[in-house]
Amino acid sequence: MITLRRKIPSVFLSVILLFISSPLTLLQSANSEIKPIDGGKSLIVISDLPNRNIKGEFFDRSLEARLSDAGSLGLLLLDAAKVPSSKRDFAIDPMLIEEINDLADGFTTIDGIEVPESPNATRWLERLNALLGQSEVRAINYGSPDIIWLSKAAPSELRIHHRLSVELLQTLLGRNVAEGFVESAPSSAEINPSITSRYTPMRRAIRLINQYANNPTTLLYRLQIGSILNPAIPQERAFTLTRELQGEISRYQDSIRISKGRFTITSSSERIPITVINDFDNPLEIKLRIKSTNTKVIVASTDSVLIDANSKLSVEVPVTVLASGQSELLISMRTKDGINVGDQVRLPLTLTVISPFTTWITTGSGLVLLIAAVIQSMRRVRRSRKSDNKSSEKVSHE
Repeated sequence: MITLRRKIPSVFLSVILLFISSPLTLLQSANSEIKPIDGGKSLIVISDLPNRNIKGEFFDRSLEARLSDAGSLGLLLLDAAKVPSSKRDFAIDPMLIEEINDLADGFTTIDGIEVPESPNATRWLERLNALLGQSEVRAINYGSPDIIWLSKAAPSELRIHHRLSVELLQTLLGRNVAEGFVESAPSSAEINPSITSRYTPMRRAIRLINQYANNPTTLLYRLQIGSILNPAIPQERAFTLTRELQGEISRYQDSIRISKGRFTITSSSERIPITVINDFDNPLEIKLRIKSTNTKVIVASTDSVLIDANSKLSVEVPVTVLASGQSELLISMRTKDGINVGDQVRLPLTLTVISPFTTWITTGSGLVLLIAAVIQSMRRVRRSRKSDNKSSEKVSHE
């Protein structure tokens, strides 16, 4: 497959599209229009505001209505069909196509309504596919984030976000998508600071996870954290999406973890089973780093282990007990590349054994006391004999 390329002189500009920012109503679509561009062509811009929560449930059925022939997205394609095929190009947000595919396959609303399939969505996708033909198609960044804000705050992440958007749109449409940023003009609405302040830690968390869990789920989160930066999203919905996404990413970070527990050791040499859980969709090779909180326990090193995707593995850790009492093991994990993963875990230990070292010390002390007692007894016997001899000599002289 040949990929059409556009030279990007900077992260700020490649192609500038002016989006219409209108409220989301039943039949009114935001950010979609047909506009003239250079060469006498028309650009069909297909984009929308988020219609699903983080779990993939639709807020309502308004998108389904907008896909009908009387809805704004349906009318958009009817108007696009009037433009000669050689004169039309497309700019498409892959998030919207993803949502429409969900509608076509059957969907659920946040109210628990289950719809087996949407004929409106199926017809709209068929019509779009027929219109695309040999037209040039470019990807709008997933969720139509504020490109100008991103280019200043996280330019490297913006490039990655765009590449992932292009790849996703190619997969969804089953055709080549040209590279090159499609961005909106500065919006009159600003992104709320509480959203931008949460964006940065989420971006860093996903970027770190991507180093050892490069899988479709990680890539989806990477796309979604960019989508919350669409300034046209109503604030209440933007706050909801951001909070949900923050919670999901926090849980996702715990996909690789050590099962907590408490152990009682009754012998001087023991192998403690440490359970490592990998809920990522890819295998992970990790090495446990284990140390004791005191000198009552000596921990032997362990080799790296490979944990399959969506599985758990028990790693036996050899320990030697030097004294009874209480102790803890501090356990952390690293990848083969030295990246720390998961949280450090403290495993409490109850030590109820007399170790060989302690036994040796106790036995040695006993022997020393026994020898001392024998020597003392011998001295007493000698003193007693000397006393008896002196008494006998005194009597004989008399």
